[in-house]
Amino acid sequence: MGTPMLDSKDFSPEWLDRKAEEKVVKWALGLQYKDVPKSVLAEVKRAVLDTIGTALGAQHLRITKVVLAFVANSFPGDQAQVWFSEQRTSALGAALANGLITDGLDVHDTGHYTKGHAGAAIIPCAFATLSMAGRVSGEEFLTSLVAAYEVGYRAGNAMHESVSDYHSSGAWNALGCAIFCSRILGLTIDEAVHAMGIAEYYGPRSQIMRVVNLPSMLKDGSGQGSFVGLQSVLLAKEGFTGKGCPIISKKIITNLYDDLGKVWRLDRHHVYKKYSVCYWAQPSIAGTISVMRENDIKPEDVASITCNTFKEALGLQQNIPTNTEEAQYCILYPIAAAAYRGKLGPNEVDGKALKDPKILELAKKVTMKHDPSLTSKEGDPDLKGKDTAAMTANIAWVQVKTNDGKVFKGKKSRVPWDHLAGEDKPGDKEIREKFMWLGGEAGFKIEVLNKVVDLCLKLETLTDASKIESLLLPRNHHGQQCDACVTS
Repeated sequence: MGTPMLDSKDFSPEWLDRKAEEKVVKWALGLQYKDVPKSVLAEVKRAVLDTIGTALGAQHLRITKVVLAFVANSFPGDQAQVWFSEQRTSALGAALANGLITDGLDVHDTGHYTKGHAGAAIIPCAFATLSMAGRVSGEEFLTSLVAAYEVGYRAGNAMHESVSDYHSSGAWNALGCAIFCSRILGLTIDEAVHAMGIAEYYGPRSQIMRVVNLPSMLKDGSGQGSFVGLQSVLLAKEGFTGKGCPIISKKIITNLYDDLGKVWRLDRHHVYKKYSVCYWAQPSIAGTISVMRENDIKPEDVASITCNTFKEALGLQQNIPTNTEEAQYCILYPIAAAAYRGKLGPNEVDGKALKDPKILELAKKVTMKHDPSLTSKEGDPDLKGKDTAAMTANIAWVQVKTNDGKVFKGKKSRVPWDHLAGEDKPGDKEIREKFMWLGGEAGFKIEVLNKVVDLCLKLETLTDASKIESLLLPRNHHGQQCDACVTS
């Protein structure tokens, strides 16, 4: 009989390889820019742009107003910036606020085998940390981000392999944040090992299926992951102890870290979202849009839409949403909204769209059916033998019936941009277009958006990586209107 899961009521130090933590930390702190493949550097630059774009897209959501009020009252200070606002706060306040806001719009990056998201915590935490570190070059910023993603993605994988619950991303992306902060704030190896143990222990082991079934602003715990990651490093730097990080050192999972520096998960397992909704709903949305476009079907001509998909997708709410959190964790409404508008972003999951009678009427015509041949447990049946994750089994095939009785059956559709599932991987062009779309919906000027894009995609040339954040201010420090102001 094997050792119990890590969330068992029993625990034994004999299960752990205590050298594993130090080995991982040594690799992360010792990683150099010249050691990182160009393709990985390109990917992490896109991740920075994509994450900022996600936060930008969330600016008109209610969660942003709530978080701004909370931070103003609870985290006084002027050390760091709350993105796209006039508010300044402490570094911890910025890590929390920008993480919560980014997590508020479900269109951030994703990692296979983690069932969750890294950038929504790591990128906000990274910029908050810069406010404490002085000038950090673009090369060091990128290298530290790569180390954070690589360790974070493995921690997410390890946690799912070693605990029985389905937890939020904050439970493991906090470790990625701790890696970044340990590098930038100059922790010793021993201090960083303690920081990892603190982050693992204090990270939010929140139950993600609760939010799927009862959608709220809690989302995926990434705001807390960002906060805990930075907090853990600051505590460790002051001498707070927390050594012992089982999701790295448990003997049955230490092998997941053996390929650090050899296999780059940013290259192999990192993916982006095209639609602002749960990953499970993406194939049905893509399939519906495809069938309607290929057959020139207008929304008003639809009699019914039947989405045949994998079991987990049917776990998403099938009621009509009353707020953006419900809209991002349901499935009938997003399919209808995307069918009408050909996209699914902040304007489709919030505001007037939630009360649009045409979208709501079409949503009533959508039916979800379980196709037993599409199961995430077995993996994608068409991709056997390839380097795929079970998450690539997110598949749907859609059938649309029109009012004249005609039936149009689509091909299997997968998550757009999921290269592990055989979809085209987005490059600079696609992520730039996504950023411009989200920024446009938030009301930012095109010239400012272009500046942010250019800086993100040329990060390695910057002598001070925090220069990017200077464009995310609605007003400059003298109170004058600046180019980066949100237009009314």
